[in-house]
Amino acid sequence: MFSKLSKPPVVEESAAQTLAEVTAMESWRFDPLCIAEDDPKVDAPNNKPSKFRLKMLMRDGERRRETELLIEKRYAWRGYGKLGSLEEPNQLTMNAELFGRVYATLTVNVDSPAGLALDKTYGPEAARLRAQGRKLCEFGRFAIDPSARSKRLIASLFNLLYIYAYRVKGCTDILIEINPRHRDFYEKLLEFKQLSGERMCERVKAPALLMHLSCATIEQRLREVGGRWRELPDEKSIYKFAFAPDEEAEMINRLGY
Repeated sequence: MFSKLSKPPVVEESAAQTLAEVTAMESWRFDPLCIAEDDPKVDAPNNKPSKFRLKMLMRDGERRRETELLIEKRYAWRGYGKLGSLEEPNQLTMNAELFGRVYATLTVNVDSPAGLALDKTYGPEAARLRAQGRKLCEFGRFAIDPSARSKRLIASLFNLLYIYAYRVKGCTDILIEINPRHRDFYEKLLEFKQLSGERMCERVKAPALLMHLSCATIEQRLREVGGRWRELPDEKSIYKFAFAPDEEAEMINRLGY
């Protein structure tokens, strides 16, 4: 699934390095994927394989505004409110690019004294986990162009941010706010569990559910099915598309840690 890349040359800090390449070989219908992201019924073109380049979004990179526009477009399609800036602390955004265009994006926020965005809606739940000694992170700002749906592409974005959150930052638990009608996707493909009941997310003016997944659970699933997508065609979760251990080590190196 993933193409190994040679060690990139030393370049200016603002240049976004390609961390991996993903061949999206199938057109696969994703139902709505996050609180404020829903898609029209559009079939992705599938006339030839295309390799998406997965890149870290740089703070001063040229793709920053394009990424924000993709998020705004997908959120606005359902009439939801705008999110805040991508300038929040302890945040990393990963993009999937093809022919110089951003097709998908996903962001992780690592918990800090400033807290997480979801604290405004689910503060008590997050506080209970912190009191148990958990180090939290929040996945969000998930947006994907309707023409670029692919299980491999989505798996790679989640996998790379998981590597960053768990291997690099030492997070123990992943939280995400989702629209209630997206719950099946997160439960079946990523094996998140609902942590709390439905509430209104004032940031985007939409109903929300809080979903939780421990990194220990992900590690167990990676040991069971990671990298075995050819052997396990009936496996529903996307963990079968995960990086192999040696590829993970390469990703950490490419992330600059």
